[in-house]
Amino acid sequence: MADALTKPDPWLWRTRPRAPMPGVELGPLDDIELGGAKEYVFGRGTTVFSMFVVRQGGDRVYGYLNLCPHYSQPLNYRRGMFMNGDGTRIRCTMHFAEFRVEDGFGVSGAAERCWLDPVPVLVKDRVIHIATPEEWPATVDEA
Repeated sequence: MADALTKPDPWLWRTRPRAPMPGVELGPLDDIELGGAKEYVFGRGTTVFSMFVVRQGGDRVYGYLNLCPHYSQPLNYRRGMFMNGDGTRIRCTMHFAEFRVEDGFGVSGAAERCWLDPVPVLVKDRVIHIATPEEWPATVDEA
């Protein structure tokens, strides 16, 4: 994980134990309701790799490691519970920090001004995939 105040590298997730390969198919887009999120887990035990994908507006999706940059624990304590009440922000349910969906930047709470670690995802033929470096241009991350 990058230090919490630095915008994270979109490929750092690959260094985590049990990280899936770029290009892996996660599942149908329709498995995630608009404004909702879904967790994807690879492996088991203490080295489990957990990520989640948020769906916003049609087929726009955003992926992140399921790891709070402040608390170093999963963001959700209940399966599928990643969003605030109106579905506009990602929320850490351990201490209610909130993050922007589009870039994972902490906007309130204990993780304010910290970043979630991204996992680049995209939709191909209505199926969510982890992007490969060739599919994920550097310009997407610059804002």
